[in-house]
Amino acid sequence: MLVYKKSYLLILSLFVAFCTRLSAQTLPKAIVTELKSPYFEKLYTNTYYSLLDRMGKDGFLPESLTGAYEGMYCRTVGALVPLLIETGRFQEAEATISCVLKATQENGLERIPHVIVLKDQKYAILSDEPQIDGQAHVILAWAKLALKRGHTDFEDKTWQLIKTLTNRTCDRQNLSSGWWSTETGLVRNIALEHSRDGRRWDAWDLLTQSFVGAALKEMTAVAQRRGDATLAAYWQKRLNVLQDGIRKNLTTVRDRDTTYLEMRLPDGNGGTPYLGMGWVTLSPIAAQWEGMDHTILQNTVKAMQRTMMKTTNGLTWMPTDSYPDGRVSNEIIGKGIAWEIEFARSEEDFNRIQQLLQLIKEVNASQPIYMEGGWLQATGYKPADKLTDQDIKSLKGAAWKIKDVGNGEQTAWWCWAMARLRKEAGLPVEPKRLVN
Repeated sequence: MLVYKKSYLLILSLFVAFCTRLSAQTLPKAIVTELKSPYFEKLYTNTYYSLLDRMGKDGFLPESLTGAYEGMYCRTVGALVPLLIETGRFQEAEATISCVLKATQENGLERIPHVIVLKDQKYAILSDEPQIDGQAHVILAWAKLALKRGHTDFEDKTWQLIKTLTNRTCDRQNLSSGWWSTETGLVRNIALEHSRDGRRWDAWDLLTQSFVGAALKEMTAVAQRRGDATLAAYWQKRLNVLQDGIRKNLTTVRDRDTTYLEMRLPDGNGGTPYLGMGWVTLSPIAAQWEGMDHTILQNTVKAMQRTMMKTTNGLTWMPTDSYPDGRVSNEIIGKGIAWEIEFARSEEDFNRIQQLLQLIKEVNASQPIYMEGGWLQATGYKPADKLTDQDIKSLKGAAWKIKDVGNGEQTAWWCWAMARLRKEAGLPVEPKRLVN
């Protein structure tokens, strides 16, 4: 019997090794070599452990290593938990979700707060901005962990709160649906935290729809597993409303292709389309949920690459945002790069992966941890300036500058994308710590 068991284990290990080698073969050797290079091993390892090491035992994660941002940004849970699931850190994932839920309850809130802080071993609310997309990030993280692990005591203890938050997220006040022309079938975010113009936006935006849609899909599966068919049917019905709203109100035709809109802006009726594009139009990649056929996302990325992508001093880069008049931001954003990496990996766009790795290698060269974002600095230009094509032609001497190295949300998304890319390359998703 022992001989048979040993033979079985040997065959199983050989099969796993074969599958690992087979997956690595889908990536060109040049990309695998780049991922294994000292630069990317160090950047990935340092960035990953900068997240783990700053997290308290209670799951509290300071957003910034540099002090640029105070407290823990609750939305970052939506990026951190998928990463921790990739690396098998389920206890840490539970802790960081638990931290946010505990802060919500301790402060008597009926929604997820924006930013929390620790004071005298208790959670306090630093910002109570009503960011419905941030709430969806937390719900989705909870559901992903629940489905990955199966039934747990943590699930039972937090189910009522998560169920209430989910119901609130998709009720008629948030997911407007009915017979009035003002009801778009979309979730309105009155405080969208945007890079565009450096302010909040009141909008029906694709980021919010993507994460609410993903959360409803996963929560429906959890409800079904828990035997609550009535609740599962209700959430599925609300998800259908959202998908119909996206189809009707959050798409537009560009160069004969149907693409996503970044957002609709309220006008007292059903809103007006905003025709700029940017990292927000990549949101379905991060949420891992698409409200429409996959070709819509493919068309959207194709339109972004055709109209937005720039090359400066030999580096190809995707601006954070483009504007309806054709101008673009002179910035790049960490999570936008991450989402592009994941999309290029899934589409086997190896040329784009190589461009993105080269961009990171050049822009992030001066720091051992991944950036929040960067900008092209030149005489007469400052961060978030809007550039014309003529401006970009004159930026031959411009230098890349980066900000808030180690930013929680941006680095978590980047590590998530890199973990999935490394897995395909046959590399460990959780790296060994570097020895100084």
